[in-house]
Amino acid sequence: MKKIFSLLLAASAFACTQEKVVEITISNPSATDRTNEITEISSDAVAKLNGETFIISDNTGSQVPYQVTYDNKIIFPVSVKAGENVAYKITPGTPEAFKTIACGKQYPERVDDVAWENDRIAFRTYGPALQASGEKAYGCDIWVKCVSEPIVDMRYKTELDPETRAKIAELRKSDPKAAQQLAESVSYHIDHGNGLDYYKVGPTLGAGTSALLANDSIVYPYCYKDYQILDNGPLRFTVKLVYNPLTVKENNNVIETRVISLDAGSQMNKYTITYD
Repeated sequence: MKKIFSLLLAASAFACTQEKVVEITISNPSATDRTNEITEISSDAVAKLNGETFIISDNTGSQVPYQVTYDNKIIFPVSVKAGENVAYKITPGTPEAFKTIACGKQYPERVDDVAWENDRIAFRTYGPALQASGEKAYGCDIWVKCVSEPIVDMRYKTELDPETRAKIAELRKSDPKAAQQLAESVSYHIDHGNGLDYYKVGPTLGAGTSALLANDSIVYPYCYKDYQILDNGPLRFTVKLVYNPLTVKENNNVIETRVISLDAGSQMNKYTITYD
């Protein structure tokens, strides 16, 4: 629940000196310490830097990782004790290379999944190729992890490796037990030390998917039709998904759009959903 309250990190005050220093004060009026949580400011805050590359530093002078998002926000992690303020500075300069924490991509080799993750958790949702197969999977899937580095890409590559899949198919003809052992050794449904996909979505709304109601019936959304990755790290992943038309009562052209964001350090996505 911690991230729900992160908006209590008050919008900041800015000051720009002749030395092109932008000073930011982050306030935490709550009774709870906020540690390494993502906050955001408008990119207008650095307008007086005249397009120069910049560095964000904390009150010890250490660089802070940041990201400029698709919607012109500057996001960065902050730590503020309860009831206190912390100062950050933005100055011209070349930032250090930042470690990627939140990221994702589409996997056409796995029926067009779009999957994303951060340092705590991972998710996936399903695409056109799965819908064309007829498999029912309406919701969003959860993948748990027990390591902080990105692991989703590795899980897909291991599970879907063509040579391994071919060997499993051959073994099933002659040695089913060995085939099963090999399949389990590469399956992301089994924990190999970094977590697993333990959650079955099936014909449900899965982990937090929205749906419309027509009278007393759920109108289940199927798989996305089009996708666009808007942010891809290092601190925020954002994807825009547009769905096929739904029939809701007498209207057969209801189109859902989802914009989903996941920040570093959070176990919850932010969904912005519109219906046209």
